[in-house]
Order: sequence, then C-alpha cells, then structure tokens
Amino acid sequence: MMVQILHISDTHLGKRQHSLAEREKDIYDVFSQLIDIAIKERVDAVIHSGDLFDVSNPTTNALVIAVKILKKLKDANIPFLSIPGDHDTPKRKGYIIPHNILTELDLIKILNYDKPYIIKDIEIYGIPHIPTVSKNVLVSTLSSLKPKSSRSILLLHQGVKQILPYDGSWQMELGSLPKGFGYYALGHLHTRWRLIQDDGSIIAIAGSPDIMREEEIEGYEKFGKGAYLIDFSKDLPTLTTINTTVRPQKVVTINTKNLKNDISKIKSDLLKNNKGENNKPILHIIVEGERMRKDLLYRELLPLNDIALYYRIYKDETIQSVDNLTYTSPQDRGLDKIIIEYLTKYEKFNEDEANLILQMIKNVDSEDIVNEILKRLTGVNL
Repeated sequence: MMVQILHISDTHLGKRQHSLAEREKDIYDVFSQLIDIAIKERVDAVIHSGDLFDVSNPTTNALVIAVKILKKLKDANIPFLSIPGDHDTPKRKGYIIPHNILTELDLIKILNYDKPYIIKDIEIYGIPHIPTVSKNVLVSTLSSLKPKSSRSILLLHQGVKQILPYDGSWQMELGSLPKGFGYYALGHLHTRWRLIQDDGSIIAIAGSPDIMREEEIEGYEKFGKGAYLIDFSKDLPTLTTINTTVRPQKVVTINTKNLKNDISKIKSDLLKNNKGENNKPILHIIVEGERMRKDLLYRELLPLNDIALYYRIYKDETIQSVDNLTYTSPQDRGLDKIIIEYLTKYEKFNEDEANLILQMIKNVDSEDIVNEILKRLTGVNL
C-alpha cells in the first residue's frame, strides 16, 4: 500500500530574527509553503518533529496565523501530527503547550509513545522533548517501543551525541534508538541530515525550513532548507528532498584597509542576484584589518541600506587583545576622566567627541538627548 508523508520540523512560528517584522512574516510564509506543498502532493499526513512555535507562549498573531494555515490542511483532509519540542514546552509546571489550543480546534494531533497513530497501515509514534536532566527517562521510554513492522515512524526532538557532541547539548545516542522502525523523524537540529542504516531504515533530520541563525548558512548552502517527502510504497521508505524558497542570508568579509572597494563589491554581487524588495538579504559582516572607530565604520556601511534588509557586524577581528592594552588611571580617579582617557587613547575619538559620548552616557534615560548627540557624532538622522 502506497503512503506518502511530509516530514517537517522546527518551524519556530512567531520568531522575529534580529527583531525584524519582515523576518517574522518570512517564517509564516515558509510554513505556508510547506502546507501548500503537502496539499499539492496529496500526502496522507504531515508529521512535525517539534518546535512548531518559537516560544511556549506564542503571540496572538502567531496563533492566528498558525490556525489559518493549518485550516487549509484540514480542509484538504490531511492530518497534521506533531510532538512538542523544547521551545514549545513551558518551563513552569501547570502551563499548557500551545499545541493544546490547536488540538481543541481539531487542527493537529499530538502524538504519544504508548499508542501509535495509524495512517493506512503505517504506525506513527512520538515522544515529546525530554530535557537533559531526564536522559534516563528518555532511554527507558525508547527501549519500551516495539513497532509491528518497518512500516512505522518514530518522531523525536532531542540532541544526538554523534551529531551534537558538546556537554549538555545532547540527550541520547543513535544506539539508543529502538530497533524495528522504518523511519526515525528527528527534530531539534536545524541543518538537514540523514543516515540509511544497515537494515534499510532511515534516520532523518528535516531541519528548519528557514535560516534561523547565521550558523545555519553553511548548511543551507550545502543542503538547502525545506522538508522530506517520505514514500512508503514498499516496506522500507524512500526520501525525496523538498526545498523551500527563503530570504538569502550571507556572511561577508570586509577589510578596513580596502573598505570602500569591499563594500562596493558586496553591493555589486547582491545586485546581480536581486529578486525584489521582498527578497532583500541579511548580511553578517566579518571585519578585518586595522582597528577602526565603530561610528566611522557604520557610516561607510550606509550604502548597504539600498540593497540589504539588514546588516550587522558579526565578528570584529580587528579588536586588540585586552592583554596588550596598557592603562594608567588618572591620579584623582574621577570616573569622567577615566572614560574620557579611554575614549581618546584607545577608541581614537577626539576630545570633543569623547565629551559628547560622556554626555550621552549621563543622559541615557533621555531618548531625545541621546538621539541628538548620536546625530552630531555620526551625521545620520535617527
């Protein structure tokens, strides 16, 4: 019997990367893409391996949009099966997961491990995220699972030691997975990954369908973002990669010794691939070369406003080691003099600029004064 299931994960609905409203909308749009793909492919079910929402108390906006998108799936008679991830799970006792609201509206089904959900002849089990302090509970739960055949799926949202080997970041090892399942649908990690085992079963991480952090850019460039389409035409599954269209994000390098040329080249490269206002990229900038005042650096970066949705200094590799700095405190040890000396000696501001910065520090609670000083320092209207 042929069964097709779309495996998605880590959608993080409501996430607003870098506090950008555009990025929150991107996340909703990508989720909508996946649901439209499921309907177009006429899948038998969509499975979601955790972190449906970015936080356990999502905004009204995130909930309303989730309802609208999932209703399209319900109208197509395609069940949405999910487990809560660590982001979905409240940290205080007595609070419910946001999935419960969607369950009450009959838009999703929450999976469990003691009774499988059956799609045609496919058994689907799910274990909600179990924290690191309860590793033993997770291992015990896994060992208790006994599927009837390889025409079965297990959903998990856990860190895996072989993939995420850092202390405190994993809760299980691949060897802890119970035998007998045909497909192990993992969440939590945001970069796609899959392994075909000796018995023909598949362990797969669907990854996030959008770039949630700059650390994911390299993985996105290698493997794309999106979902896996699972085909159970036979006893063991086969996978097809489904890609989503996401807003580009790039890590770029500039050198303060060649600043104007580097920025011009970045802008030229981006213009070649420009696909309109709604697809302006996000830039994560690595700064190399000689140390440079931040206000002057950001002034040089202003031309990027025309082509990028957002840019930021991701790494400043011009910063001197604190070990190499020598500093003598003024004899009267007045705080104002300490600040002025630091700004002029190490940050290379002139005395007038240093005094303006000092006034800004003293008036930090007054937005009008701070903005006026920033305007004088940078020459940029805020």
